[in-house]
Amino acid sequence: MKQYVKVIYTGAYNIIHFKIGEIILEQPKVCVIIPTYKRSDRLSRAIDSVLQQTYENIEVIVVDDNNPNTQYRKDTEHLMSKYQKKSNVKYIKHSKNKNGAAARNTGIKYSDCKYIAFLDDDDEFLPDKIKNQVNKMESLDGSWGACYTAYKKLNINNKTQQSAEKREGKLLTEALMRNLYIVAGSNLMVRKTVVEEINGFDESFERNQDLEFLVRILEKYKLAYVDSCSLIIHYEVREIHRTYDELKQVDKQYISKFRTKIEKLNNLDKKKVFSMIALDNFRNSLSEKKLVDGIRVLIVNKVSLFTFLKYIIYLSHRYISKTSYGFKI
Repeated sequence: MKQYVKVIYTGAYNIIHFKIGEIILEQPKVCVIIPTYKRSDRLSRAIDSVLQQTYENIEVIVVDDNNPNTQYRKDTEHLMSKYQKKSNVKYIKHSKNKNGAAARNTGIKYSDCKYIAFLDDDDEFLPDKIKNQVNKMESLDGSWGACYTAYKKLNINNKTQQSAEKREGKLLTEALMRNLYIVAGSNLMVRKTVVEEINGFDESFERNQDLEFLVRILEKYKLAYVDSCSLIIHYEVREIHRTYDELKQVDKQYISKFRTKIEKLNNLDKKKVFSMIALDNFRNSLSEKKLVDGIRVLIVNKVSLFTFLKYIIYLSHRYISKTSYGFKI
């Protein structure tokens, strides 16, 4: 019997039906949202990594968060002109600089798909990422709101770090602890219905935007893991360096935002959350030579000596093994 392929666009979420003989394969549409700010020199790599996916039914939404009439906006416009003939690439420009959360919300507003994925403008997908994540989500029921993959991080001086995080299921406490090493900004695929239900990103957050978003997902849904390394995180160049005091302010905002949710946890989980935040603060104090204050925060949060020593061993193992994964208190 002669085989043929017929492609039909139909139904909700712009599903593509591939008909091969009598076999029909469905591809739900995926929108990949790329917010960009002052990185036109790396943006092309991110866009091309999406266009080169082995999965077909993808739309790229680039949201330009540069201020108008700046060189950054002009450079980004020039770059995006190369994609103007690509029917599956949308280019949206903000009227002024807002922030990454606002840019992602703009992308969500213009998306028309079943699944939403996010990609930072200096990161890149490996070819099978979207296919693997769609296959995973399509195999699960609606109680699973999102999924993530393994990743490789490229640091300065050609140093690399491989993710070893594999936890899945109900992970709200772990997310509140900021102890899930999944790089939510470039690694999550989320059902659009879930994104709409939680009203997207909180635009008041300048840092921890992705984590704040993830916490609200995990209040109601489970998180799945896809066992493949499908993402490259580029840390060779870091434009922003925050001081110890700035990071403490970030912690204060985070605790203020989620205190009600943290207080609803049982006493053991509540202690884990505050202990983990204190331990992270201690790690930041080391790099900024604020060790005395870092120790003070540990004492205030009643972090035990056993937990502290266990954390030091954990950090040492991550450094030696060149892996990233959460700390189990």
